Amino acid sequence: MSDLEYFEKPQLKRTILFTAFAGWPDASEAATRAARYMVRHLGARRFAAIDPEEFHIYTEQRPTISTTRSGTRRITWPKYRFYAWRPEDPEERDVVIMIGSEPQLKWRRFSELILDVVKTCNIELVVTLGALLDAVPHTRPPRVTTSATSTDLGTDLSHIKWGPSRYEGPTGITSVVIDAVSKIGIESASIWGHAPHYLQVRPNPVVTLALVQAAQQFVSQPMDIERLRTRSDEFATTVERALEDQDQVKGYVKQLEQKYDSDSDEDEEQNAFLEADTDALVADVEEFLRKGSDQSNDGDPPGA
Repeated sequence: MSDLEYFEKPQLKRTILFTAFAGWPDASEAATRAARYMVRHLGARRFAAIDPEEFHIYTEQRPTISTTRSGTRRITWPKYRFYAWRPEDPEERDVVIMIGSEPQLKWRRFSELILDVVKTCNIELVVTLGALLDAVPHTRPPRVTTSATSTDLGTDLSHIKWGPSRYEGPTGITSVVIDAVSKIGIESASIWGHAPHYLQVRPNPVVTLALVQAAQQFVSQPMDIERLRTRSDEFATTVERALEDQDQVKGYVKQLEQKYDSDSDEDEEQNAFLEADTDALVADVEEFLRKGSDQSNDGDPPGA
């Protein structure tokens, strides 16, 4: 049995592939939630999946077990799923969205499977969505950093002029996928949302909203973001309530505001997973947020 299974092979053209991987490149689940939001609001349909067996160490990312409404027990394994959407206007680009967890094993083999989908679906551009923890304040608009392998992503995308990444250092599966598609002449772009490192709670709809808005630049059909905007506003209000009596944390946030206001744009992953001596200050805040936040993962998109 092939590691890549097609349930159908949609006839797509001039396609854009969006990818989002849970784990290291998905702080606060912002990237994978953005991709799920896009699937739901575009009405994309599942057409292919990758079997995780060859790519995961299950003692590191364990499957989960649950009881269904009928009372049977069900094991849920890590998933890699591909969804396709075709706009009504045949002149507009088709879209494929891939959602999964960052694999622990065989990244080059995994990338070959992505290339199979790229060729099958006539994909001309790959856009990776990611999220990282950064020393940024929650009181400012989320920082979103972008990069692209070319300033010419197509005549219909001439409004997007992103420079190349300058990041050097440890990287994730997103960079490996970009490297693989570049070797066959496919351009790519990256969008990274920055989540406050002192609010390591899931989800963070503020960063998810920022990623969806950035991804909208590539999609011809406007996506309804009102529900996500409402969640974002509610999250911001909850954070403010949590910090009401946290004078030390508010002082730290004030320092981050000053740095944010004076900083120029930085590369994606530049400040990923920064360590700060604030653990004792924010433990109570994070517990408050966990109790008050929406812990659902929005479920799988329709047709999952």
